[in-house]
Amino acid sequence: MPIRILSLPVADLQYALNCMDTWDLVAFSLCSKRTKNLVKFTVRKIKKIEANVYDCRICLTVQAFQTIQNFVFIGIHDSCITLDFGKGTELWRKQGFTQRNWIPHFLDIFHESKIHSLVIMNVRLWDMDTVKQCIPKCQTLRIRENCYIKFENIEFLQLCSIAENAEIEKNIFTNENHISKFLNLNLRSVHLSDWDNPFKLELNDLLTANSINITIQTANIRENELNRYLKLWMKGNNIFNRPSYMKLSLIHEIDRDEVLRGIKYQIVDNECSLNRADGKKLSISIQRNSVDFEFQ
Repeated sequence: MPIRILSLPVADLQYALNCMDTWDLVAFSLCSKRTKNLVKFTVRKIKKIEANVYDCRICLTVQAFQTIQNFVFIGIHDSCITLDFGKGTELWRKQGFTQRNWIPHFLDIFHESKIHSLVIMNVRLWDMDTVKQCIPKCQTLRIRENCYIKFENIEFLQLCSIAENAEIEKNIFTNENHISKFLNLNLRSVHLSDWDNPFKLELNDLLTANSINITIQTANIRENELNRYLKLWMKGNNIFNRPSYMKLSLIHEIDRDEVLRGIKYQIVDNECSLNRADGKKLSISIQRNSVDFEFQ
């Protein structure tokens, strides 16, 4: 005999919700505003949500606690989602929902403020607004090396604005879409990687860098530019400096003496230590094809 679950006493209702699989809870949350609030009250957590974008299609990989199926793959369409539990698929609809409603709903019921990662495989420029509407915030933005898109400056910077960290596996920068505008973004970390098409860097790119941790593989910058950068840092100009760590892997062998020419430094634990008049310190490790900066 069917049981009206919402008519159960509070303690029994809470027990029933706690016994539900995560995806039964998600389905229950879609029934009404009341069921959504009840699910939120259970404070069920998930491990991570990853979104992959192929052209205009957004696919989620959700890893959850307390669920029979560890990973669930979700395809988001305009008014419905398809869920792949590994042994078959299900089609879910929610009246009044559009493509932009699904991810905010998941984040809300799981008490998450952002998805864990947004992976751009391919996306058309005119679909960029759709991506931003569906995914208001992410911890990490990843652009894969096989992504064929050529980003225009404004669209790319808008996409980066929803992320805290960025990992880009392809040199997408041009003279018009210059790398300096990307390095100037207020991000927690930046990782650029392209061994076949190195990232061209100039002095001004380093001076205006605004991310906390920066790693670039590989970078095309000469020793004299690095030397000027260090000399300007020693002068303590106001343009310096948000990064706390920066690592550059270079396309050529580096001449350590040229990088440090005319600069007063000390050797501490096999690293070069620079001390500025205002008390700031910079440790530099120079290897055959790389240079590491650690700001203190």
